[in-house]
Amino acid sequence: MAVHVRRDHVFEDSYRELHRKSPEEMKNRLYIVFEGEEGQDAGGLLREWYMIISREMFNPMYALFRTSPGDRVTYTINPSSHCNPNHLSYFKFVGRIVAKAVYDNRLLECYFTRSFYKHILGKSVR
Repeated sequence: MAVHVRRDHVFEDSYRELHRKSPEEMKNRLYIVFEGEEGQDAGGLLREWYMIISREMFNPMYALFRTSPGDRVTYTINPSSHCNPNHLSYFKFVGRIVAKAVYDNRLLECYFTRSFYKHILGKSVR
């Protein structure tokens, strides 16, 4: 499945192209096309896209996440995320990207708090 993105709008363009795809469609291999650039995705562009989008998820402009107080390395949900009118849809999209990376056995440059991972796994958070 081809995903066409502009380098300076990777998050928005990826959201536009992927947020309505079905779970079955998301299992397909992604082929990244950076607009205005030549080249075929033999894996390098996809790897670069995962790196860029994992950084963009934490862009303060989207107000989705904030650094965890005290460590400045891990991220947690921003309690003020509602200031972004698309925050719920964006959170769902971020979840799909994380799931896609796990499905594709790809690394993301994102580090969440331990309590965040526990919540995802349905474990009690103390």
